[in-house]
Amino acid sequence: MMIPYRKFHGLSGSAFGKSIATKRLLIYPQIEELREELDCLWEEGGVGVITGEMGMGKSSLARRLYDVYASERSVDICYIHTAAFRSAMDAARQISLALGLPAQRSFQRQMEALEDKMASTFSSNRNVIILLDDAQLMASEALEVIHRLYNFDYDAKVVQTLAFGQREMNSLFETNRPVNARVFVRLALPPLTLSSALQMVLFRLQVSGRHDPLIDDNAFELLYEKSQGVPREIIRFCALATDFLLQSDLNMINLEVAREVTKL
Repeated sequence: MMIPYRKFHGLSGSAFGKSIATKRLLIYPQIEELREELDCLWEEGGVGVITGEMGMGKSSLARRLYDVYASERSVDICYIHTAAFRSAMDAARQISLALGLPAQRSFQRQMEALEDKMASTFSSNRNVIILLDDAQLMASEALEVIHRLYNFDYDAKVVQTLAFGQREMNSLFETNRPVNARVFVRLALPPLTLSSALQMVLFRLQVSGRHDPLIDDNAFELLYEKSQGVPREIIRFCALATDFLLQSDLNMINLEVAREVTKL
């Protein structure tokens, strides 16, 4: 059923949809605090590891970073949404394809193609950024590609690799001591605070056309409590509550609505 958002309390579309554009993804304060460390990673070169439980916003952060840096002329960036590399060859080939390089028949030739890309990019005063999402799924031997790219010096570190994954990714990196020793930034995404969660929800509502409050304070506190600060759960509850509102005569999400949707 087509939901008439334009006629519903000033919303021009779903504020809590699963496929929301990255411009509507607020990078909440905890992540903003990581910006300085990420900037150091880009400047110095190296490997970054960002971990978090399911629903903590790892993929949202990766997508946002890709959008931010893709518009930079000084950067060649690729984003691999599921870095489930089965082998070193698979990792080298997928990264190459993401950077616009053709597949090669051997691992050595694939790495040489990547290194040629790094050299030509650096010669053009540009950097290469590789974003790997769900990186906990890769085989241990795939880390050798990250190792080789890190070791490729061209008067400076040419490649910055940022891996996003669940907590078990830390154990994966520990299986390769040389790579683990080269992790320049290691971050764990925390649950949202109440104020950060509210900021995230208000931002989504605003970019969807709603500038007046839609959720009363008591209702939001309950939604936050039930979500335990997990961004995905907060958004899920808000989506359910908004849909509930569409089918009622209410004009705000109140405590009764919040209690109803947190039972689902």
